[in-house]
Amino acid sequence: MSYTETRPYPVPATVVMRSTLFALANVGAKLQTYNEETGVIVATLTRKMGLQKQDVIARVRGFEDTAQLELQTADAAKAQEILRLVSEYVADGAKIQANASMQWIDRQRQRESRAKRQRLVNKARNLLPGGGGTGTAVTPTTDSNPDAIIPADAPPDPQQPIPDNPGVLVKNQQDKVIELKVDPQVFTDRTAYLTICQGCSAAVLQGSAYCSNCGLPLTLQAVQPEMRSSAQKTARSSLTYGLVALAFNIVPALFLILPLALASETADSFLANFSASLTPLKLAISLVLGVLPGVALGWRAIAQAQRASWFRNLSAVTENDGGMKAAVGNALGWLAIYIGLAWVVLVVIGLLYG
Repeated sequence: MSYTETRPYPVPATVVMRSTLFALANVGAKLQTYNEETGVIVATLTRKMGLQKQDVIARVRGFEDTAQLELQTADAAKAQEILRLVSEYVADGAKIQANASMQWIDRQRQRESRAKRQRLVNKARNLLPGGGGTGTAVTPTTDSNPDAIIPADAPPDPQQPIPDNPGVLVKNQQDKVIELKVDPQVFTDRTAYLTICQGCSAAVLQGSAYCSNCGLPLTLQAVQPEMRSSAQKTARSSLTYGLVALAFNIVPALFLILPLALASETADSFLANFSASLTPLKLAISLVLGVLPGVALGWRAIAQAQRASWFRNLSAVTENDGGMKAAVGNALGWLAIYIGLAWVVLVVIGLLYG
């Protein structure tokens, strides 16, 4: 199964071609075909210790100063990674130089690691019986070194140090690593008028309200109607939660206070009558069906009011609809919480008095 992704770029086809080549080199692909005239790039990705190979086919079509990249591969995640690198290279050429420097550093570390392992092997062989001669020492040769770097305009030099302006290292069909220099005239800083979509990794023009590829909103103004609607809905939700929280606080009054008000007057004080009327059933119903839901919904009303305030404080939301509802919902939420705590304190006093 293969995945095909298409991305438009507001830059010449040469920039997209070389950015794709450098992106494939950065992910470790082996170059098979590269032709700027036809706009075709074929590379091979190896996975699982080289046991699995995947072909990546890129086609670049140019039209005046724009280009279209069509990427075909068997791994959707790898395709997204390559497209993200291409967009980053198109927008900011300095990232190519930075990634090229990391390539050279990684290869230098690998070379040092191999040399260290080779020294350990030679030392171990010298310690074996009959292995003390110098003829038994194994040293790597230039011809068999698969990591020899072949610059485009220089002979092979496997011991070449990291240059000041390193090029991108690309592996060809013969497993030789070729250094391709980065042309600063082609890869310039285009971040002043290009931005990268976080949804599909497409390069779009700065100031665009939506991504031309996936339609993702890129500015606050693009989501202004949705944010305004969210602010109004959140404010109404806060007011609703506050009213319901107050309604739940009526339950303790119905079970604890109303029976005392309907009973015949006695000589005892209100606190004594209240303490005598407390039963486990009344306390459980008042707590479970009244106090706890009231406090929870009051807290929810406060949270929704704060969320509505956050929406209304955004610069994209120019209207202040829902401000009064959010304020009332916030006040009702705190009132419901305080009433719930007051019921708890009253019950505790009644139990202690009894």
